[in-house]
Amino acid sequence: MTLPDEALRALKVAHVLAAVLFLGNVIVTGVWSAILFQRRAVVDFRITARVIVITDWIFTVGGAALLVSSGLAIAIGRGYPVWQTRWIREAIMGLGIATVLWLVLLVPAQRAMLRLTPADDDELQRVYRRWNVVGWIAVGPILWSLWSMTWKPV
Repeated sequence: MTLPDEALRALKVAHVLAAVLFLGNVIVTGVWSAILFQRRAVVDFRITARVIVITDWIFTVGGAALLVSSGLAIAIGRGYPVWQTRWIREAIMGLGIATVLWLVLLVPAQRAMLRLTPADDDELQRVYRRWNVVGWIAVGPILWSLWSMTWKPV
């Protein structure tokens, strides 16, 4: 099944927009949360954790859903065998690895940060450090996906 050129162009715009929202949120959240973490003596970090969760649902989950759905629609609409096409398969695998890290390690850490009070600073430091390190590690597979989609290795 092939899609008309107009539909493929619209899907491509949606795909690029989704990639920008998704990857932009992942990276920018790591930066601004680190700045606010340093200010936790004057800013209740639970507010920061709440905003992380909200922006994750809007931009990370929403962007990823649009990214995957538009990407698959483009691939199918252009007649690519999705899993047999290396660059598509590697991009999907990179997003899959990042998603597993997010679900298994980052989401529980986010929930813990929501519950911890300013009096729990030692525990907050431990949880935030884990969330921050794993979060930056999760950027690697996402960048691998981006590289695969743009470089298109054979």
